[in-house]
Amino acid sequence: MTMLTRRNLLRTAALATASGVLAACGSDPVPTVPTDGVPRGKISVWLHQTKSYDAVFTPLLRKYMQEFGGVDITPLYVPVAQLDAKLLTAFAGDVPPDLFKIGGWTIPGHARKGRLAPIIPKAMGVADEKALIQDYDPHAIGSLSYEGKVYGVPIDYTICYLYYRRDRFVEAGLDPDKPPTTWEEVAEYSKRLTSADGKKVGLQWILGNPQWTLMQLLALVKGKGGGILSDDASKATLATDAGVEALRYYGSLGNAKLSNPLSGFGLFATGEAAMLVSGLFAMDLFPTLNPKLTFGKVFDIAPMPRWDAGQPVAPAYTWGWAVAKQSKLPYTAWHFVDYLQREDVAAKQLKDASLLTPVKGWEKLPGADPKALEIMAAAAPHADFGPQTPVWNEMAKSLTDAADAVAFGKKTPEQAAADFDQAMRITL
Repeated sequence: MTMLTRRNLLRTAALATASGVLAACGSDPVPTVPTDGVPRGKISVWLHQTKSYDAVFTPLLRKYMQEFGGVDITPLYVPVAQLDAKLLTAFAGDVPPDLFKIGGWTIPGHARKGRLAPIIPKAMGVADEKALIQDYDPHAIGSLSYEGKVYGVPIDYTICYLYYRRDRFVEAGLDPDKPPTTWEEVAEYSKRLTSADGKKVGLQWILGNPQWTLMQLLALVKGKGGGILSDDASKATLATDAGVEALRYYGSLGNAKLSNPLSGFGLFATGEAAMLVSGLFAMDLFPTLNPKLTFGKVFDIAPMPRWDAGQPVAPAYTWGWAVAKQSKLPYTAWHFVDYLQREDVAAKQLKDASLLTPVKGWEKLPGADPKALEIMAAAAPHADFGPQTPVWNEMAKSLTDAADAVAFGKKTPEQAAADFDQAMRITL
């Protein structure tokens, strides 16, 4: 990535001329690139926001508009739980924002319906898409593609950890420096960490949340050698021995009746839950929810558990920047993205907001706790983003219904798995 400052505009103009020649020769339309390489116009940006990320993003937005005086950017901050739904509504009404944050899991659905603009490499200071891809972790940027075409640039990459409360471990007579490494050990620890009245538990799942349900079950099912969907995502495969065993395990831990407005995150912050599966962002989230939660003293992280003798599976996700195909200023939108993706910005974002931009060499970015990056780097070869399917929302909702039904004791694992597969036969 090369920030396109005024000093770089002459080179960009030359690249723009080359792109015009390619447009004349190719069959696919190439987005308009200003001949002078200068971004201009008014664009809208939608994103979910935290106070810590705002401290990084807002100054950058203002600085960009000062440097490129012909650009006006209007941001809209949307709660993370509402962003996907709001984008769907905007696309349905033909009024999407120019630029927006998007979960990689929703890329196939939007791309299949022609809602996303292709990346404009020239706006990001590179000659072509291949050169752009080389600037990022291949797994992270690959999760923002559909049918071989990249539609997003990664901004927030995480591989899940096992979070645990060191204080709760000590109370239960467990060594806080020896967290569980297998799912079997997680179950054993959970028994010792669960109070007689069930108001305090060991591992608590994040219930009722499609994204987190998928990642939690992904580790359990894939770790058993099974799958949620087939490799080509053409049919559901949960009603297998691996899927049923995973659901049975899922229903055996935690207490689905425990309530908190922030689900498992809130229960971990209060100490009612001693363990939780979550991502890098929670390193910043938990001290915000409870100032007494000091990393390394009160809470800690460990690699994702694996089944005893099973294969390691590290659930992962990426949020990215994407541009609407309907945008009249895609060059300006991608140019602003390039401004946000510089390595110095990635380091500041990591330090101040615990959000990792997976630029090439992210493992060595300064700012994060070394332990957090070390665990992520070791898990990266086993990163699994789950099924890539245009019907991700429907799949994740059906999976959540199945998992919650087991957790609340409303269905047996066998029935829940069969119902999921049947629901997906209709959807796929």
